[in-house]
Amino acid sequence: MITFVPKPSAMPASEPAEESRFDRIRRLAAEKHKKSDPGTIRRDPPKTGDKRPM
Repeated sequence: MITFVPKPSAMPASEPAEESRFDRIRRLAAEKHKKSDPGTIRRDPPKTGDKRPM
């Protein structure tokens, strides 16, 4: 006769893994992208004159 027994817990409860290097890089890049520098001065492109031949 076959009897079914629940599996023993093979994976012990482990500590939470440290933040991986790639996760840290992604988080820093997202913060840098999100934080736009309000002090930057944007210049309009230079106005070009009329280039039609005379």
